[in-house]
Amino acid sequence: MRLNLKKMDKQGKMNTWLIVLFVTLGVLVIGGIVWGGVALATTPAAVVADYDGEFDDAYLAVQGNFYSDFTEGTDCNITADVLGGAAYVACIYDTTQDVGAGATTNATEYRLDLVIDIDNDVEDLEIEGTLQNTGTGQAADDFQIKEAELWTYEDADEAILVYEIPIDNEDNQFEGNTGVLAGDDYVLHIVLRTTVITPAFANGDDIMRVDLDLTTDGDVDAARITLEE
Repeated sequence: MRLNLKKMDKQGKMNTWLIVLFVTLGVLVIGGIVWGGVALATTPAAVVADYDGEFDDAYLAVQGNFYSDFTEGTDCNITADVLGGAAYVACIYDTTQDVGAGATTNATEYRLDLVIDIDNDVEDLEIEGTLQNTGTGQAADDFQIKEAELWTYEDADEAILVYEIPIDNEDNQFEGNTGVLAGDDYVLHIVLRTTVITPAFANGDDIMRVDLDLTTDGDVDAARITLEE
């Protein structure tokens, strides 16, 4: 019997080539699976911020260029998880000068620089201030809002403007949302300007009520502040 060695040699070479090809493909596939698993295992997890801040206190700013034409009438206390109490009874600031009647009080300015102490980060701070017509004096008729801003509480000229709160004097209010805030002390800066006061304000008349609300998991997520004569 005669063997066709040349044919066998060609088939052997072909079989060897196919084996090498399959082995190479197998190595590549297995390597890809292993690499993919390692890549997935080493991908950093997404960082999720903890927004669990809350109001801790509020008080008049005195350092740097901050000052107020108001004095502390009632210290800011926390009642039922509300700084100042839901009924605006525990965070009250009185004007240092009477809001009298007549043209002599036209364009008199009353400035408030109030420190808002927030512990830990919050997702948002909503700020709203509304002039009042609830007493003898008619603040919504006789005042205009000149400035409404949120600043960092720093010495001298180091304070930074964080947020300029939109003012709407037609609706006698300012209102806005700051977005994410780091836990820190901030200054709520408000300047009110009188027109002609008629009639004169009685002691204790509300001038403005300020509502602060946090988007947070913290318990004390609201503050109710009153400015009065």
